[in-house]
Amino acid sequence: VRGQTCNRVTYTDRSICASKGSSVDISCTYNSYNSYYYYSDKSTLWFSPERSHQWQNPSQPEDLSEDSQYAGRVQVLETERGRSTLRITDLRESDSAEYRFKFKTGRFEWRSSLPGTTLTVTG
Repeated sequence: VRGQTCNRVTYTDRSICASKGSSVDISCTYNSYNSYYYYSDKSTLWFSPERSHQWQNPSQPEDLSEDSQYAGRVQVLETERGRSTLRITDLRESDSAEYRFKFKTGRFEWRSSLPGTTLTVTG
């Protein structure tokens, strides 16, 4: 299913299948409050709920780029305003998981409780 809208975040793909050792791009668009773009303290991150057992606080998602399982294999691309792409290289079967996007500023943060994009890595 393409174009699933999760409140203010729309994931390009609901599910993606990729081969072990390949690379994948997981994308979304987000249209938060217009003023969001002008905050100097804004930040975005991608996370996987399946990794919550690794987080210091189970209710606070942690950036995949700081997860040792993904070290050196994750890149976040902001190619245009309001669009974010998570690139994972050298895919492993253990990367099979759901991936979600979160954005925040000093004034608010938002992440969807609805599903993101599910990646299945096949051997």
